[in-house]
Amino acid sequence: MKSTNLIIKLSPFVFIKRLAVLEFIFAFLPTVLALVFGVERYYAASIAARTVSFSIVLTAVTTTIQIFIIALVFIWWYVPSYVVSTERITLVRGGMFEARELARTYAITQIEVAQGALGRKFDYGTLALFTSDAAQPVHLRDVPNPAQYARLIEEMVLPELAPQAQSKSLPPQALIAAGETQHVEFKASLQWDYRQEKRNKDLYEPVMKNLAAFMNTVGGVVLIGVADDGQVLGLTPDYQTMGKQDSDGFENVFNMAFNTMIGAEYRQFVDVSFPVVAGQEICMAAVRPSPEPVFLTHKGEERFYIRTGNTSQWLTVSKAARFIRTRFNGGG
Repeated sequence: MKSTNLIIKLSPFVFIKRLAVLEFIFAFLPTVLALVFGVERYYAASIAARTVSFSIVLTAVTTTIQIFIIALVFIWWYVPSYVVSTERITLVRGGMFEARELARTYAITQIEVAQGALGRKFDYGTLALFTSDAAQPVHLRDVPNPAQYARLIEEMVLPELAPQAQSKSLPPQALIAAGETQHVEFKASLQWDYRQEKRNKDLYEPVMKNLAAFMNTVGGVVLIGVADDGQVLGLTPDYQTMGKQDSDGFENVFNMAFNTMIGAEYRQFVDVSFPVVAGQEICMAAVRPSPEPVFLTHKGEERFYIRTGNTSQWLTVSKAARFIRTRFNGGG
């Protein structure tokens, strides 16, 4: 396991850009102030004027201000840094400012690089980090060699550190009590429609899309036989729609739906068990991340899902292509 922290300093060009802006603003400030307030006239009447000319004093003041600006801009550029560990990404600003956690490294699902015209010329830019536990990306700005740092951060993403790895070791009672999260999903049934009170194969889709989404991100747990509010419904209604009315029959139906909609080759990433909770048997599907993209096929349409927050969302073709390139192909 990698334990060395990655420290990212801001691009040197940022120092030059900030210095140029402030120097331009303050370069003529002493002269302007002297003219506006008639400082030269007052100085000429002072004793100091007999030994040091006003132009020398003005030059000394201007030089002092410029040195102060250079020192200030240097600290502004040099002190902040992004510290990346296998657990989290932190912004360290030094001084009176506390370090601020920006993202959990293990939750990163995608990294995008953005560069403007100057950024492309001087090779710096912004990294947008998309994570499974936040709706909006986190931005690391003014990063030198952004493509290289994107690859280094991707190498530090260790899905086994994610809470989903801990979730699979928790008893289902604890998972239900905690509610749905980015790593836990509840489904009332596999094929029993509580509204229509009959078997409905369309209900395979919401179960399978969550399995696919977990495989495409950092894994998780799907509990079947549990309502959205955490009420334990059990699998009895599902069992009554099956030829073999027990967990074996349920798993057979589960496997057929999985193989058809996702693919038998990905079944190895899902461990199915049937724990008893509150006197009711439920299905616990523990999902591991897949090393390659997983697509869901339903009614002739193929979709790509990822887990974001406590929901599973499908991506458009362009967004899916970017996600797959970053998540599975190392950003290449």
